Amino acid sequence: MSGEVLLRAEGLVPAGLDAPALDLTLDSGLVLLCGPGQSRLSAWLHALAGLTPPAAGTLQLLGRPLAGAGAHRWQQLRRRAGFVSPQVPLLSIMSGLRNVMLPALYHRLAPEHEVERRAQTLLGEIAYDADHGLLPAYMSELQRRHLLIARALMLEPRLLLLEQPLAGLDAPAADLLRDYLVGKVRPRLELLLVAANDALLARQADAVLFVGRQGVRLFDSWAALLASPADEVQRYLAMERRTCAALESP
Repeated sequence: MSGEVLLRAEGLVPAGLDAPALDLTLDSGLVLLCGPGQSRLSAWLHALAGLTPPAAGTLQLLGRPLAGAGAHRWQQLRRRAGFVSPQVPLLSIMSGLRNVMLPALYHRLAPEHEVERRAQTLLGEIAYDADHGLLPAYMSELQRRHLLIARALMLEPRLLLLEQPLAGLDAPAADLLRDYLVGKVRPRLELLLVAANDALLARQADAVLFVGRQGVRLFDSWAALLASPADEVQRYLAMERRTCAALESP
């Protein structure tokens, strides 16, 4: 890992959100973004991914400012800073393998036969139970989530942001995807930023970003968040504790 600052926000305020400005620097690890209010979490994640212009402040990804970035630089940036959301689905008319190949074909990284070889190698390295020759409609939701992430990994990004990867999965599927994120995805990246209200994943995170109405707070561990005396943090924990036993202890 390079030790380079991969994400830097200075005075950042997401568009359409009444929130204090954020100063933040992230350079490595698994970082979980959590807090009450799905729309607020999404607004911050989209702002930190550079998907929506901020209401105020600046954002740098991979050491480069996004303001004024031309089409070519933006395309190059997206090869190294990826974003995955269940709201951006797989293409229904392509097999799982072709979906994974698509980003590399779009960026013209190599001839098609070489891209296919790379995709098969990647899927072998992050193996899970699926027939990648099937169309997405014939796969389970868990398999589709795996492929969404594999599609992003095809470009070998340094930084990857995931929006609610566990949402809508039953407990066994969520356990498998959580293990996949920690065991298979995280080692391939320098920085993995995940927006999810998931205490089990948070306990394995290197840092936790708590998103509240009073701003974004950075904690160096899940245990540190649990110990926070801040009222809005404790209200959030009380609400989540009703459904998640993992909140009972660090």
